Amino acid sequence: MKVLFLIIISLFVIFFSCTEEIEIPKNNISIKNDFSIREGKRLFLYYCSPCHGENGNGSGKFFGYGLKPKPPDFTTEEFIKNRNDELLILAISGGSISVGKSNLCPPWGNTFHKEEIKFLVDFIKKIKRVPKKSEIK
Repeated sequence: MKVLFLIIISLFVIFFSCTEEIEIPKNNISIKNDFSIREGKRLFLYYCSPCHGENGNGSGKFFGYGLKPKPPDFTTEEFIKNRNDELLILAISGGSISVGKSNLCPPWGNTFHKEEIKFLVDFIKKIKRVPKKSEIK
């Protein structure tokens, strides 16, 4: 029993003495942003894409075609230029009704942690924007 205890303690000491902390420079935030966007995409595809579509255009494969009003098209410049982070956080946390829209998009504030909501916002802001047909020359 003593031998097993000593082996466990030895392994514990070896393990923790060999780990090395990696310091990320404070001015290099791209690693955090990449993770945030990837995680936001993962959450978006699982929870949001059934209505908002996999590419965010409002045409989800399960619900988007039959919803009235139709979910917003996140791929337009008009959508993102009129919404700051705080408004997107409020819309996700409190549902679309919290920002004066329909009650069809549920409040996700009790489902996601605040950090996950921020990941979703970061992803929505990075969705590829397409110009309106009237803007194409």
